[in-house]
Amino acid sequence: MNHITTAGLKNNGNIVSMQNEPWQFWLDRPATTSRRGHFWITGERIKKGSQTLQHGPMFVEWQAPEQVTQPYPVILVHGGLLQGTEWMDTPDGRPGWAQRLSEAGYAVLIVDRPGHGRSHTHPDLSGQPGNAFSYEEGEHVFFPPEDKETQTQWPFDRNDDAMLDQFIAAFGPLPTNYRESQEMDTARLSALLDKIGPSILMTHSASGPLGWMVADQRPELLVAIVSVEPMGPAFATTPGFGTLEWGLTAGPVTYFPERKSPEEVRAADPSRLQIPALKDMPVAIVTGEASVFAKNGPAIVEFLNTAGAAASQIHLPDHGVFGNGHGLIYESNSDEALQPVLSWLSKVTTSNMPEGIDGSAGNPNEQTDKIIFYVSYNGDSETHFDQDYYINVHCPLVREAWDAYGLERASVYLPTDKDAGTIIIWAGIFKDRHALDTAFNAPLTQKVMDDIKNFTDVIPTRSIAEPFRT
Repeated sequence: MNHITTAGLKNNGNIVSMQNEPWQFWLDRPATTSRRGHFWITGERIKKGSQTLQHGPMFVEWQAPEQVTQPYPVILVHGGLLQGTEWMDTPDGRPGWAQRLSEAGYAVLIVDRPGHGRSHTHPDLSGQPGNAFSYEEGEHVFFPPEDKETQTQWPFDRNDDAMLDQFIAAFGPLPTNYRESQEMDTARLSALLDKIGPSILMTHSASGPLGWMVADQRPELLVAIVSVEPMGPAFATTPGFGTLEWGLTAGPVTYFPERKSPEEVRAADPSRLQIPALKDMPVAIVTGEASVFAKNGPAIVEFLNTAGAAASQIHLPDHGVFGNGHGLIYESNSDEALQPVLSWLSKVTTSNMPEGIDGSAGNPNEQTDKIIFYVSYNGDSETHFDQDYYINVHCPLVREAWDAYGLERASVYLPTDKDAGTIIIWAGIFKDRHALDTAFNAPLTQKVMDDIKNFTDVIPTRSIAEPFRT
């Protein structure tokens, strides 16, 4: 998604339009504290006449909070024709899922698949490109006129030509060979996992099949897969892309019993299409209320569970999030759409943590001297609460004040149950009860308390301490 931030945009409810104002976005966006960088997953050297070229490199941008509190990184893989920018910012100028995941404590890696975005597009490097993406196709996939009544979260006026120009500018051509493209993407993503270790893979739309192919190649390095509005169901044909000949992929995956061709996969009893690499793999299929892709969710889940995965569907209306289409990761309620995903990730990553990653010896009921201390802020839709300030200013101030006094770890949780009235919960683990008591008398503690008025008009309404069980 191209970067359009709040300067130069006019909000009208959920509708955003361009204005004839200077595009000096850097004057308007709040400053944040994070770590950032980039690197390449390189491709093979190939010969072209007398010259040596590199085949299909993949660009990787990463960002992480000052304190990484989650045990596994998240790899974000963009959809077809697009690039990693679709995870970075929304068309109406808000931070995208990449920043929100970072704010939730994750290290985040955003890729540009070979032949897309900053990963070069050239027939000799990434395969023959196909047709360009049209405005008409953009409307058909992301905000079809017939869904206008139910898709209430599209982030700009459908008749705003300037905003539509910005949206379509992010799209490039599709590769003509669907299978070869998936195989190259799988190789690069597998190489990325080899470098960074166990991770969560999050895909969108046409990159959905890559989750299943990467799991087939690196099952020991995938902790979980979140697939947002993926392609499907099994063996589907999508115009402009191709056919999922191997079930949910265009490229081959390893079945048991062995299937040597797409024809053997199609001819098999569906109840016997086992994929050993997917056994017990946590998978979430995320779908929006108004998307045509949503109807494929149950069939995709069924196929994956038959294959051996532990798959479930996160259908956003079931979690109180309504009005979303295929681009739910950057629609007006994208922050709300992420919350059920964060909740699911919290559950599966905790259950999948290897021994010792949280300082324990692997006994889930072992009690230590450590103390966990909770601070929650409660309110409703009218309550003022600046989440960006809280995450990027207040929480680092708390660490500065209390780290030297025995605060060992801290996490922030965004509850999904809006009816409970809880806005946010901070949880800190202190080395023992004495450390917690001492922290409250630390020199900077008063500064922490005074800072609360800078991000909310309420005071913490519940704080409890209890023994921490590893």
